Amino acid sequence: MDKPETAPQTAAETMIEKMTDLAGELAEVAAAGQAVGLQILAAEMEALGQVIPGLAGAEPVHPATDAEIEANFDNMPV
Repeated sequence: MDKPETAPQTAAETMIEKMTDLAGELAEVAAAGQAVGLQILAAEMEALGQVIPGLAGAEPVHPATDAEIEANFDNMPV
């Protein structure tokens, strides 16, 4: 069976297709670069968590209640 003939492309149409292909490749490379950057950041954060003293296995700090804050003040008259 014969293929239907398509109209020959103009130079502008060919350039537009090349530009869209390049834009697609650029988007893929940018996404891959961001993924690598995030992996490096995660590794750096993990390493810092190992180095900073007191953070490994530390219990979460709860905010002080009003009663605890007041108990720490010296309520002597001025």
